[in-house]
Amino acid sequence: MSASGLEIVRQSVYIWSQTWSLLMISPGKTVVLTFDDAVSNHAAFAAPLLSELGFHATFFICEFPPDFAVNKQQYMTWEQIRSLDAAGFEIANHTMTHAGLDAIAPETCEKEIELLEARFRDVGLPRSRAFGYPGGPAADYAPPLLKKLGFRFARTVEDRAWEPDRDDPYLIPAVAVHGADDSNFRRALSYAQSGGIPVLVYHGIPDRLHPWVDTPPELFESEMRYLKRENYRVLAFRDLLQS
Repeated sequence: MSASGLEIVRQSVYIWSQTWSLLMISPGKTVVLTFDDAVSNHAAFAAPLLSELGFHATFFICEFPPDFAVNKQQYMTWEQIRSLDAAGFEIANHTMTHAGLDAIAPETCEKEIELLEARFRDVGLPRSRAFGYPGGPAADYAPPLLKKLGFRFARTVEDRAWEPDRDDPYLIPAVAVHGADDSNFRRALSYAQSGGIPVLVYHGIPDRLHPWVDTPPELFESEMRYLKRENYRVLAFRDLLQS
């Protein structure tokens, strides 16, 4: 095996060992909670509820042009994004313009990522450790590029549980949770029965611009209170690096 291959193995083993040393506290009762696209109700509604319940989460940020700049009923301000960080939530990279990696060249992808990291730096946010693939699909060039840029995790959307002892940490599967009932949520939690970790992906609560990924606020609150009542450990990705 090459030196670079050995390094990838060492990093993967480190991440897996850190993950399981943390999660064995409550086997089968752990989820990673994520939110995509910097929707304004993430700050106005979701975050206060999560803080009340003692939950952590990762918020994947991007700037949809031109909507992010002009539609603040739909998208957060940078002041709101900073407030999430100040409240203890993880702010992570979703590319600058929600660019699908399967449709752009590696150099364009790197530029998209670094433009957003520069924005984070300009507003006083730390560099990201986690990356969310816009739209869900990855690209063959992405894992080595993300590793080079210092990321520790990257999340896709695949509708199955994450198995840290088997899955590439730069290709972590997740379940998109949305709709008028809790069927997607219940299905995601059922995947833990096989020993995996459900990674949940929410968009707007509600999502007026993208109704196909909408979650009604009352349903979201019911799902979060279910996790609390059933004693789930609700984490952000960066929690998995802390023992």
